[in-house]
Amino acid sequence: MKKTLISLSVAMLGACSQMPDNALLLSLDDQQVAFAANEQGLLVAEKKLDKGSYTFAIGDNAQTCGSTFALAEDARIKFNRPLKLDDCAGESAIPMRVFKANTYQFTLNPANNELTVKVKPKQSNELTFTCPVASDSPKVIDVSATFADGTVLRDALSGQQATVSRGKIALQPSANSQGLLLLEPAEQAPKAEFDWDNATVYFVMTDRFYNGNPDNDNSYGRSKDGEHEIGTFHGGDLAGLTAKLDYIESLGVNAIWITSPLEQIHGWVGGGDKGDFKHYGYHGYYHQDWTKLDANMGTEEELRQFIDTAHEKGIRIVWDVVMNHTATPR
Repeated sequence: MKKTLISLSVAMLGACSQMPDNALLLSLDDQQVAFAANEQGLLVAEKKLDKGSYTFAIGDNAQTCGSTFALAEDARIKFNRPLKLDDCAGESAIPMRVFKANTYQFTLNPANNELTVKVKPKQSNELTFTCPVASDSPKVIDVSATFADGTVLRDALSGQQATVSRGKIALQPSANSQGLLLLEPAEQAPKAEFDWDNATVYFVMTDRFYNGNPDNDNSYGRSKDGEHEIGTFHGGDLAGLTAKLDYIESLGVNAIWITSPLEQIHGWVGGGDKGDFKHYGYHGYYHQDWTKLDANMGTEEELRQFIDTAHEKGIRIVWDVVMNHTATPR
């Protein structure tokens, strides 16, 4: 463990010294640091110390009473807490153990002779920003790392366009853009041809998806069971699919597989092992007529609107026909 003698003294310095007369000094071996008063009237000195054990003193060169300090109650320095000092010690020798190299701050309160030693607080690096101001001349920007020569770029903030030449463009930022340009290709690449091998298919059980037309919820006298509604119609329909096409499109879907919207038996069968709840054909597997739409699903016009709107978005419709599923009318 490294051991070094530190002495802290108040000295009447000679004419060749740069220390003021009667300065309170922090001395380490032959090095001295003068204390300086801060805004609160406290005396502060700072010293960079390596890991190790030290001994320092506080007093003047003359070792006079009132200017020579030693610990009054503690055997060694304890960090981050005020320590009582005796200002009339015969000899000032205050031990301190440093566990981590750092710059340490010694603060003496002359009003009550208390010394506090702590690591010097880090200075906060406050950053200030000034919003840029649009210039009166076009900005020349190197875009070669992103856009090829001949690419037409558009500033999304002003609508201006420019063509990349030799890897650069010149555009004037708009007045309210604070000098900012937001560049994007002016011409979007055409969408790739639809390919079933790479289709993203979204499967929808129509009745359980979204209710776009509540007026058709109780077609053919169908009703709820008033309990768990496990096998009853919930209201989803073709109008609901149309209403949610923007959402489905946002998922990157380019094909929607719907359960059969054809007419199902109007009544219900007993559901479960015991047949103890209403089980309607909400799922499209209890066909009654393959030539008509089920009224709970909607009208032919709503079907046409759904398909046309999906096609406008580049989305194909997969219609589940399930020819092998039928039921006895009830």
